[in-house]
Amino acid sequence: MQTGGTRPAQRPPHPPEPMPRAADLPKIERIFLSATATDCLAYREAVKAAVEGNLRAAKIFLQEKWALNAETAVKACKDRLLDCDAYVGLFGHRYGHIAPGQTISITEQEFRWAVEHWPHLTPPIFILRAKPGSEADTFLRAQAEQCWHTLPTPEAVEADRSAQQRFVAAVTDWSAEEGRVLNFYADLIELRDKAQACINHWNLDLLEAALDGRYQATGEIPAAELGRLGRKPQFTAFRDSLDTFRERRDQRAVAFLVHGPENHGQPQFMEALAQWTTGKDGMEVFAGQASEPDSAESLICWLCSRLNEPLLGEPTVDALARILAKRLERRTVVVLLHTVGREAQRLALFHQRFWQPLADALAALKPGGRSRFICVVADHAPLPAAPGAFIRPADPDDADTDYRQLLALPALAPLSARQVRSWLADLEDAGIVLDDDRRDAIAEHATTPDGLPPNVYYRLNLEGFWKHAR
Repeated sequence: MQTGGTRPAQRPPHPPEPMPRAADLPKIERIFLSATATDCLAYREAVKAAVEGNLRAAKIFLQEKWALNAETAVKACKDRLLDCDAYVGLFGHRYGHIAPGQTISITEQEFRWAVEHWPHLTPPIFILRAKPGSEADTFLRAQAEQCWHTLPTPEAVEADRSAQQRFVAAVTDWSAEEGRVLNFYADLIELRDKAQACINHWNLDLLEAALDGRYQATGEIPAAELGRLGRKPQFTAFRDSLDTFRERRDQRAVAFLVHGPENHGQPQFMEALAQWTTGKDGMEVFAGQASEPDSAESLICWLCSRLNEPLLGEPTVDALARILAKRLERRTVVVLLHTVGREAQRLALFHQRFWQPLADALAALKPGGRSRFICVVADHAPLPAAPGAFIRPADPDDADTDYRQLLALPALAPLSARQVRSWLADLEDAGIVLDDDRRDAIAEHATTPDGLPPNVYYRLNLEGFWKHAR
């Protein structure tokens, strides 16, 4: 603890401001279509023809129309994607081309750029997959086989197959995280219909209607806004500990632990943190999770892909540290991990295999500049009674903080009616004005009979007041 002098005045809590409404998002007109070129050629052209021929003002962009050679393909693809309103992924059985100096295919990079560019619960990202065993699946498999015949060795064929299976599994995991929809089709006609429907439904239901239409009856509340509810202790500890960390010029990396019983609002709180950090002080923010969250190697590969940095050789902590050190010369990097893993000893393993080695490696490299690496990881369980010496509470007044440890924020506790009433009162700036009786009724209904945040959040959405937000 701090010794000598007087204790600094307590800083007032400043949680994130209410989340802005999504009603002003632009309609989808410019669409980036991602697919391996040769084996999916006929289906890519069919999607382009169907969308552009039936949806007014819609324009599909295909890679070969602007990326003329391998050297310029990566940058050209990313620039074009960031200039579009939506992403459509059409995935067959081939993994595709890996550009020089890269470790993953351009097709996988395009998907990861899209997820990073649209980090919303309902992003304009549409995945089209052939139903296993269908006419379309048989056709795409046969096209892939023809491409595989051109590869130099059986090992190269197997590497392409395995990489595609891993990539498709990662896309499926991403979809499952928030109940997003994968669009399966059986033949070319159904593919054309599904492609049109994705764009048309988004434009009609998610944009023109947005929160005032599609969710008119219930007034769906953004997850980041729900993540603020009752979490002032967590936000205050995070912000103040971050301020103290910045004052330690010799420290370049810090890790915070979000924890609490399962289903106590971890995803919503992480969404609120993402909103609060995005764009702040030039921070680069990356949120998500590795396909194998208990594996340090998988986490390293995931993070390198999000940073869009080639990982040459084995996925080691030292390799990641070198990449981060170079990035920290320019800007602060914030990583929000949705889960620390599933194994019983996941906290100890995360610290032992990933965090402490990474903090030590960054310290040894002494990155230039003053930017920092900030990691926030969520666990979906209470801290054990004896969490271990590698975990300590996030205390902004502790001058002896060892930043190789995990700094635990206050636990995510059940929400109370008083917290809900306070949150409702704070919504006046968003255009939601409720009298005392209405706030009391909403708060009591939302927190009875149990206090699990998902049930509180669900009941709040049913009240419908958010449809009046600005």
